[in-house]
Amino acid sequence: MKPFSYAAFVAYGNACINNANGKTQELQDAFRADLKKNIAKAGYPSKDEIGIVDTINDFEMGATLRAIPSMVTGFMHDEDRAFELPAVDSNTAAGSLRIASVEEKTREGVIMLGEHKGETYTSTTGAHDEYRVKSNTDPFKKK
Repeated sequence: MKPFSYAAFVAYGNACINNANGKTQELQDAFRADLKKNIAKAGYPSKDEIGIVDTINDFEMGATLRAIPSMVTGFMHDEDRAFELPAVDSNTAAGSLRIASVEEKTREGVIMLGEHKGETYTSTTGAHDEYRVKSNTDPFKKK
């Protein structure tokens, strides 16, 4: 799997919002509806002019899309909730991303290699929060 890339995420998001692949009409319609509501709240342009949004097929949403990971992690932290990840197709399990608290942990061991071979060491990891992912594999269980 490739590492996360903001540039790739923004390019993908822009393609989805613009229905570039012909598979994301629902997302494009939702975005346009929200955009029209916000323009109407501002009172400009007139209600008839808001229809111009329907003719735009090259929305650039880079700044918003780059903020989505921070919004998701902020939501999870501030609301103390998991973030549900839907299955993208019938071969992918839905999942849940959550933040879990981890207590401080100290381990002792024996060095196995090098000039200090045979000596004991102590390693301590401080208390912290970390992400946990759980996949829902129930739909894939064979009876």
